[in-house]
Amino acid sequence: MASKNQSVSTERYYYADGHKVPLNVSARFLAIRGTGEGASARSVAAGIAERLSTMSAPAQVLEVPEYSLTVIALPPATAGAAMAKAGEAGLETLRAMVAAEPGVAAGPQVYEPATEEADVALVPVGEILVKFKPDAGKEAQRKLLDKYNLAVKQHDYPEPGVDLMIAEKGDLDVISIANALQENPLVEFAQPNFVHLAPRPGEALANGAPTHILREPMIEEFSAFDRTITTALAEEEGALAGPAAPSDPGFASQWNLRKIKAPEAWDISPGNPGISIAILDEGCDMTHEDIVYKLPGYDAFAGDDNPQPDGNDAHGTACAGVAAMPINGKGGVGVAPGCKIVGIRIAKGIGGGFWSTTDAKVADGIYKAVQAPRSADVLSNSYSVSPSTVVTNAFKYAQTHGRGGKGCPIAAAAGNSNAPPVIYPARLSPTIPGLMAVSATNEWDQRKSKTSLDGETWWGSSYGPEVDCAAPGVHIYAPDITGPAGYSSGKYVSNFNGTSSATPHVAGLMALILSVDPALRSWEVEEIIKRTADDLGPAGRDPEFGFGRINCRRALEAASKIWYEISVTPVFLGTGRECYMRINVRMYNPGINTVRLDALTVTSHNPTWTAEIDRFEYRPNPGNVLAPFTSQDVRFNGILLKANGNQSAWSYRWALNWSYTFWRPSAPGLPLTAAASTDESSGMRVNADPVKGSREGSASTGAAPEKSGHLAPLAQDAPGDSITVDRQTRQITIVVR
Repeated sequence: MASKNQSVSTERYYYADGHKVPLNVSARFLAIRGTGEGASARSVAAGIAERLSTMSAPAQVLEVPEYSLTVIALPPATAGAAMAKAGEAGLETLRAMVAAEPGVAAGPQVYEPATEEADVALVPVGEILVKFKPDAGKEAQRKLLDKYNLAVKQHDYPEPGVDLMIAEKGDLDVISIANALQENPLVEFAQPNFVHLAPRPGEALANGAPTHILREPMIEEFSAFDRTITTALAEEEGALAGPAAPSDPGFASQWNLRKIKAPEAWDISPGNPGISIAILDEGCDMTHEDIVYKLPGYDAFAGDDNPQPDGNDAHGTACAGVAAMPINGKGGVGVAPGCKIVGIRIAKGIGGGFWSTTDAKVADGIYKAVQAPRSADVLSNSYSVSPSTVVTNAFKYAQTHGRGGKGCPIAAAAGNSNAPPVIYPARLSPTIPGLMAVSATNEWDQRKSKTSLDGETWWGSSYGPEVDCAAPGVHIYAPDITGPAGYSSGKYVSNFNGTSSATPHVAGLMALILSVDPALRSWEVEEIIKRTADDLGPAGRDPEFGFGRINCRRALEAASKIWYEISVTPVFLGTGRECYMRINVRMYNPGINTVRLDALTVTSHNPTWTAEIDRFEYRPNPGNVLAPFTSQDVRFNGILLKANGNQSAWSYRWALNWSYTFWRPSAPGLPLTAAASTDESSGMRVNADPVKGSREGSASTGAAPEKSGHLAPLAQDAPGDSITVDRQTRQITIVVR
């Protein structure tokens, strides 16, 4: 009990982000500790679990060695009935069973957030995270800590100005003390440093028993059902063939990459090795043949640079591969194969399909991922914890300080409960620009549910108004821990799933977008993904898909500033049938910026490129302004330039060059209604490198047009300005639409 001079509340709640989070005493988790006499707490817990073996789903025994705790977990939906089956009355009788065993004692009371659908348990372990206000004097701070018998365990952890406090008397009610501190005018915030126990995001609990998401361990054993899906998708969408297809053997089964148009996006950028994705998870296999790491990583448990996982903790390795397996002839391919992974270990498996972490460890991992020397560009978060002030602060820090202040785009899993609400931290999406909540879809572009066509009946994607986008989340080819540990005995698994697997798809896309334009701010990356997603479900944003399933090709198009399209046809004019080029050029803006075309030049050259033959110049004053995310363009149709030779033997050499000014959006938010200012002082002027083309022929050679460009042509009837120049007739036609 707390001492008499302590004024603490007995109401069960704690504070997160300034709001009360109601708590319920857990009806299914019991923590115990060894007393040093008789059997160990582990063996006692195992014995009790065995005595309860008549339950439809047996009790799980969880180990939290950092705090010398063993936790017995009963099934979530049937705890009361199961205990009655065993001839018991409930959790209190289970406490009596523990009390009757020598060598163990009851540990701290375990709680569950009353408003959470996610299966998270909170264990107060005598630690409190406290941040005093800047004007709180040192003496006043000392007196307040003495009042509650608190001592500093670690300064500036997990963030500057925060102290990790430990209760000097083990019987103190740290939840009530944290609440009292939170309500004290000297304190900016205070919260218990809970141990969080949760099912691994990559596992579904069926009646309390862990069900591995990986039904088949290796790609060679892919089921006939999965092969049928892959074949159907290839026929429907046109799988890559020939030299354009990666040689990685798993690529043939990666329906997910074709669905999100990742191979088409690689034509623009496969990812820049200077862009990295932090996988905040249970560690990553640092020796895996199919993951390229940016070093160092970080382990929030040991506080060192090695995030190698324990035992069978393979979840982080799988997520890393989904995001960025390289094209190297091994395994499969990630969404951003040219980018690198930063492994950040914030949790670890504790048995029974559960993992554990603390508020401080999660926040510490986020800070370390963003800060030098790791300096990750994107954060991928496939996990759930209960709401936490220090974790929210860490994500806010990633937005204000990551990437030199431009912010780190963040992908977070919506959860696997098949129902609302979206889990934390994904539910932070509406309040933190650049943080996106991700739901899961299947091969048929359905929200993954227990009844969707994919056949996985034991889980479904969580959903709610916070969902921003969706990505594939079933039958995903991914790397496994090398050797016998992990999901299988091999290096790869064929059907990683959950919103855990959907999230690194989005993180990989974020990395591709930054590979195209590293100067983008995090909220601009979010805008691009939302704007370019393939709308699913009801028209517009909806709770199941957000703005839609991601489309990598369209997103990379939108990340670019201006694009060209050129068509060149040889024509033969005059009595000598001399060769000319008839050229059509289109300049357009599919992206997020406002762009002004300032100048354009098309030139023709002799066969050796040593002399210019003819030229067309466009120098508008002012230039043509192309608004973002519109079909506005500028077209130059029928430009006629002198080339080389005549219809008997001819050649042409052309070069296209242009300059433009662009303005970035001024603030986040959809829809993007206003074009940016065209004030010259605020725009960025760019002189594009010239592009060139050439062709040779003779009388027997056809004169079909040569086409090239940075993008596939858009609709030819799209409205836009056009300028037609005919050098032969000396006519210029200008059409302004």
